[in-house]
Amino acid sequence: MRVSVAARPLSLLQPTSARQLPHCRRAASSAAPAAAASLEELLQQHRIAPSAPLAADALGRLPSRLAFLQGLGVPDAAVAAVVRRNPSVLSTEPQALSPGLDYLLSLGVADLGGSVRRAPDLLGCSVRRDLGLKVAILQSLGVRDIARYLSRNPRLVSIDVERQMRPAVELLSSIPELEVGRVLEQLPTVGLNAEAIAPRIEYYRSLGVPRLGRFLSRHPPLLAYSLEANVQPKVAWLKEQGFGDVPTLLSRNPSLLSMPVEASLAPKLALLLGPLGRQIGDIEHFPRILNYSVEHLTLRHDFLAAAGKAGAHGLTRTYRSSPHTFATKLAKRSLDEFEAFVARRASTRGPHRRAADAFLARYEGEGAKDDQRRAAVAAARSRLDGLLEAARKA
Repeated sequence: MRVSVAARPLSLLQPTSARQLPHCRRAASSAAPAAAASLEELLQQHRIAPSAPLAADALGRLPSRLAFLQGLGVPDAAVAAVVRRNPSVLSTEPQALSPGLDYLLSLGVADLGGSVRRAPDLLGCSVRRDLGLKVAILQSLGVRDIARYLSRNPRLVSIDVERQMRPAVELLSSIPELEVGRVLEQLPTVGLNAEAIAPRIEYYRSLGVPRLGRFLSRHPPLLAYSLEANVQPKVAWLKEQGFGDVPTLLSRNPSLLSMPVEASLAPKLALLLGPLGRQIGDIEHFPRILNYSVEHLTLRHDFLAAAGKAGAHGLTRTYRSSPHTFATKLAKRSLDEFEAFVARRASTRGPHRRAADAFLARYEGEGAKDDQRRAAVAAARSRLDGLLEAARKA
């Protein structure tokens, strides 16, 4: 059964007197004495201990139920945990367990086994009254790649709309300029945990970061970083280096908080303030300079130095210009000369990867991933259909 759920408006999250989206319903296990020693051994083999004795007919269908889970791709070592968290899988027909799986496939999620392992409630859940409505809420909030979201957070099926989704969404929506969909898309689990993100939001607000919503939207992982182990030490380090307005510096380049100090920030800052002859003010004017590799920084500086133009231009023009503009306008040399310089460096230091090359590789990689995803979904669809057909014949 394929179920299509259209996107619903954001009003699904507006206060109501008694809106409670139901959780996935589990079929009750039958109670009766267990039979067949071989089947009991099968239970022991998978370390399954039912909360109540299985009825004889349910026990007789046990091998086919376990085969169904394994056929989906649930690892043998995880079968017991799946059964423990959703006992109905042992007593419910696979056809009744499959709507949630079919819905995942319709959205583009191919890893059914991994999804079930992490969220056993997917088996037998109500699509129209539960999972589909939650997906509709996310879509109305701006989450575009639902397949990627659910692949990373299949536990959405177990999240309570009123107690978990609503507080987090209302908190994020209260911040001007914050793109809720973008934040949730990049933080599928933490983004719906109001208790986890609230202290981080309050810290950045107390720090005085301008345009907080834009700041968080540009780099959503800011809401997941540890304040004590990561953010606060880096803020203190930046102040120690002489940066006068750290909140503004961070607002202009939020990704600074993702870079390790010893392996990235410190060497680049030492290079810029030392051999490259720059000042703290230059970096404050263009803080994204710290995102470039040491090789890129030294390569362009050395070419300008060879042309007698070292330090003649600001950081932005020097490092953001295209190779042609950099060579002909800034260094007053030909593009061929610059490319020959790059080639000579590559022969001794290894190839220099340009930003354009990285972009093209990333773009081509995304296209290949899309093709792989479609093929994986088709294969998973065929496998699920085969499992259901086998269950019908059993």
